[in-house]
Amino acid sequence: MMEIVKHGPVNYFSDFFEKWEFIKLYKYSVPLFYELPEGKDLRSLIIDSSIPIFMSDSFALSYVINSSLKDAEPICMIDGEKIFLKFVLQKSFAMPESFERIDYRYPIVIYFDGKNKCLEIRYDSPKYRTSFHNEEYEAMVNDCIEWMIKELKLVLFECEHTNIIDVVNDKQNEAVKMYKQMMESSSGGAAELTASESADYVLPFIGEIRELIDENEELFSQADEVKQLLLQYLEDKEATARYPYIYVKWVKPVESQSYVVKVIFEYLNHKHTSLQHITGSCKDLGMERMNNAIEYLCQSGSFTKGQRIE
Repeated sequence: MMEIVKHGPVNYFSDFFEKWEFIKLYKYSVPLFYELPEGKDLRSLIIDSSIPIFMSDSFALSYVINSSLKDAEPICMIDGEKIFLKFVLQKSFAMPESFERIDYRYPIVIYFDGKNKCLEIRYDSPKYRTSFHNEEYEAMVNDCIEWMIKELKLVLFECEHTNIIDVVNDKQNEAVKMYKQMMESSSGGAAELTASESADYVLPFIGEIRELIDENEELFSQADEVKQLLLQYLEDKEATARYPYIYVKWVKPVESQSYVVKVIFEYLNHKHTSLQHITGSCKDLGMERMNNAIEYLCQSGSFTKGQRIE
């Protein structure tokens, strides 16, 4: 039986903290696309599932927190077309010196962007973990997916990223730039390419050769065979290379407001795409960074609907 504490003055801070867990910046997320059952909308599905809606003036605090997502019950927050579902788990860590076990809250948020019919499973790394435990995260993501299919009757699809490099490298878009790119060539070599810290954000090697051709168009036009040979070489290298991850930078007039997102392909046993939000010097945009990133990636065609998840 879950113990409920009625709302009152002593819970004002709890209200704030409960809402902050919905809207804070999370380090990791797994994006997916979704379709609703015919004739249904997401709000009605949530109401039909009896999921409680978070409202500050009528919030009731629970002191019983489950340690497994399979046993946890979500709470919902609605903000226009944006809908959030939050699971809160109890986790623990051992103090380095005394080995005393300390319990803490671990929120997992599912963010729905109704306009683009996409969602993100958002989460942080557990406290005092020195490495990224794929098995633990995979189980958590799979539990969220299973819950959405079973309880909300959603049809879920993987996030396809085939065109992301071409889209981000489009010269017409000055606001979003390729910042880093891990490239594994067909010949067996591999390198992480980092763009120059300048307005053009040109990646070394491939980006620099393309820029060289563009800047010397008149010269290369007199040797078209050489130009086509170089362009064909670059296209072959890009087409046959494997890209485990890329870094995408949202460039702002004030550098401290610029932010970087690492896009990891074939994440969690080659099943999903993942986003890792790099904080750096930009720490003041919170959830809007995540919302802006997924909206751009969907609307630009960087992410498209992939294989259905069964």
